[in-house]
This record gives sequence, C-alpha cells and structure tokens, in this order.
Amino acid sequence: MMSSAFSFSRASSSRVRRDSQVSELPLVKCPFCKGDSTVVERTCKKEENLNRKFYRCLTGQYTSAQCKFFMWQGDYAIWLMKEGFLHGWTDCNAHRTEDDVPESVKASLKGLHDGIEKIRCETKEAMSRICMFGIAFVTAFVMFVAMNVMK
Repeated sequence: MMSSAFSFSRASSSRVRRDSQVSELPLVKCPFCKGDSTVVERTCKKEENLNRKFYRCLTGQYTSAQCKFFMWQGDYAIWLMKEGFLHGWTDCNAHRTEDDVPESVKASLKGLHDGIEKIRCETKEAMSRICMFGIAFVTAFVMFVAMNVMK
C-alpha cells in the first residue's frame, strides 16, 4: 500500500520542464501500474511550486486512464527508503556524497531522524517508569508477605 505522504495530481505539460539530466533519486517501476512503466522525474513550473521536483508515472498520459502516481521529491525519497529502494541506490555507479543530496531530501531525512530519536527517548522513559513501578510492586509484595509470615 502506498504511503499517505503523496497526493494525486495531473500536471499540464506546458507547466512542466522535461529534464534530460540524471535523476536526483532512483526511478523505480510504478507501484500502481501492472506494466513496465517507470516513474519519471520532472520539475514543476507552476509559480506556487516553481522548480520543485516531483515524480510521476506517465502511463495513459493525456487520457482519462492516466495513472495517478505522483509524489513531491521529499515524499518520494521517504517512500523509497520505506520500500527499500533508496539503500540500493548507494551501490549505483553514480556515487553520491552528502553534499549531492538535495536540501528537500536532507530536510525530510532530518525530520525522520528527529522523529525516531523522539520515539527512542519516549521508549526509554516508559521503560524506566515500568522498571520503577516493578521495583515498587515487588518491594511492597515482599513486605506484605514478610508481615503476614510474622503474624
């Protein structure tokens, strides 16, 4: 199932620049289409998202049966990581350094890392509380048993 981090959209070809350069992220088979359709990277030319990268499937382009796969670059990078595609990209000939990663992807990854760290801290805190409760319970139980044995 696809992540809810993407939206569906139809982009007008007059508002989209077709890049001939290498994609910034790996292009994978469309998860919606049964065929061999690979998603493509495009750059938005609409003023509200000017020069923002997005990924879409071109199956059925300009028809009523057009594939609905569409993700902005940050969401696509997160989806690739969740689906296990991004890890394989590091073995590609196009070796990347941290400086090559687009800022939007860095921001998305930082958000993920921050979220994971927050969950780790909350888990440690919860485990600490559980341990304290367990120790208090065992202590009270031992005292209760000891008092009843002495009677």
